[in-house]
Amino acid sequence: MPSRVIAVTNFKGGIGKTTTTVNVGSGFALKGARVLLVDVDPQGSLAISLGISQPRRTLYDVLVDGRSVEQCLISARPGLDLLAADDTLLVAQQELARRHDWARAIELALRPVVRSYDFVFLDCSASLTVLNASALSCASDIIVPTALEHLALQGLEQLCRNITRIKGTIGSIRMIIPTMVDTRQRQANELLESLKQRFGSLVTEPVRVNVRLSEAPAYGKTIYEYDPRSRGAIEYAALVERLSDLFGWTPPAVPPVQQPASPPATQQEAPAAASLDQNCPHCGGPVERMTLAGYKVVFCVKCKWKTSQLITPLSRMP
Repeated sequence: MPSRVIAVTNFKGGIGKTTTTVNVGSGFALKGARVLLVDVDPQGSLAISLGISQPRRTLYDVLVDGRSVEQCLISARPGLDLLAADDTLLVAQQELARRHDWARAIELALRPVVRSYDFVFLDCSASLTVLNASALSCASDIIVPTALEHLALQGLEQLCRNITRIKGTIGSIRMIIPTMVDTRQRQANELLESLKQRFGSLVTEPVRVNVRLSEAPAYGKTIYEYDPRSRGAIEYAALVERLSDLFGWTPPAVPPVQQPASPPATQQEAPAAASLDQNCPHCGGPVERMTLAGYKVVFCVKCKWKTSQLITPLSRMP
């Protein structure tokens, strides 16, 4: 599969772009993908979210000082690299605006390394700057997180118009992700339905309000590290699975680990195991199972009880 360069963008701030970039990107890394995160926002939130303080070299060094991108990469986690940013990008934008090839600046900067990765995520800022326009030009695919607010949805329409101006079509939008959704609010549900009517199957299941998602960046952790059993972890893992299916990406084959032989189950143990496989321990109702980005999730169809187990050991992500 060729490398996918994915811009995560919206013209409204505070709607979960960096949260989405970090947790979708790290979700793919946990599944065995080679992932590069590129911060195109002068606020530099990607490094903070991954627990990296004061990166020595940034995107500015590549775009303005001419350093090779390989010299500026940070190994953030196994399988997950970072090209960080800081407020020097504000100066970089002024420099880029003078270049005749400014629209291709990010594409040219990443060209030496892009084939080394399965996925490259570009975390864009909340306006149509020179850098963001260059990121959109570079991207093969676009993901749009959005809040369920009237102003945010108006901003989404503006974003679609600008994507059409830059790329000629909105066909590169692969997902519109409703974020920080409180499904108890009538307005949120109404706006979600309106969004689905406008954009159809591009709209994913919502990522609901989850305090663990907002806490994780303060500790420099992904949601899978901070609370892998949280609702936020499971919902972002589901987005990783949806993107995997969309792009036709499958995890690399891993040689099976030989397990020591287990003693046969006693006659008393077998019925208990069968019961756990078939029924909810709370209400006795039927349960369903799915695998989401390294998680084995079991949930009750009747009472909504849910539990999850991380299949990929967290020791892979320090």
